[in-house]
Amino acid sequence: MQFQPSALRSAEECERYYSEVHSVWAMQALRDAPSLVSYETNLVERQWDLLGGLDQPPDQWRFAVLRETGDSPMFTPSQGRVLGHDHQVFLRDLRRFDVEETVRFDRSSRSLAAAKYLLVLDRPDDLDPTEAAAAFESLLSGLVTGLQEAHGARRLVANVVVAERGSAPGREPGQIPTDETLPTRRLGFVELWFDDRVWGREHLGSQPVRRLLTDSPFAPDRLVGYEVAERVAHDRRPPA
Repeated sequence: MQFQPSALRSAEECERYYSEVHSVWAMQALRDAPSLVSYETNLVERQWDLLGGLDQPPDQWRFAVLRETGDSPMFTPSQGRVLGHDHQVFLRDLRRFDVEETVRFDRSSRSLAAAKYLLVLDRPDDLDPTEAAAAFESLLSGLVTGLQEAHGARRLVANVVVAERGSAPGREPGQIPTDETLPTRRLGFVELWFDDRVWGREHLGSQPVRRLLTDSPFAPDRLVGYEVAERVAHDRRPPA
């Protein structure tokens, strides 16, 4: 999911409330959820720029990842009502996606820290869904090939969007989650991890990667890259 800060409060107030109150409440509410697999929050810090660096002011605030087995609801009905009500305090423009996740590159180490990058892709107007899916796969293959020789590269996960879920307005647009399925142009998300930001920035700024991204049919306005600060609240996945 992704969301923007409320326009009724300062960005600083929204960040404080989300990080110190809302996400802590969600962590506690999910602790005993039997279907929970993992819960991660991502704060966008930098955005990929024209030169292959990360100096463009970001156009997004936060992303969050909830993995689940689907065996039972993540939240009780009362928790769900509290969740939607509390969203009206700090966020707007909530977008939620169901995805199919595939690990495409994995050299995970025993380190408990890593620098994370996120690519977000939408379907261009001049590509039909089949062509866009093929172009996405070609881009993923090129990224995986490049990671083979990248210093400090640890992991690449591809998330193909299978559905976008609705969000109803509260005090502002997109605050209360609904079960509605929406038409969407969102193709997927690519998550990349490196040992350190030095290596992530070095790789993403390299000429081959810049060429791969900028020459893809998704550039310039249907492919966006971010450097994010990740907070892992729960992770029940077994060791690799």
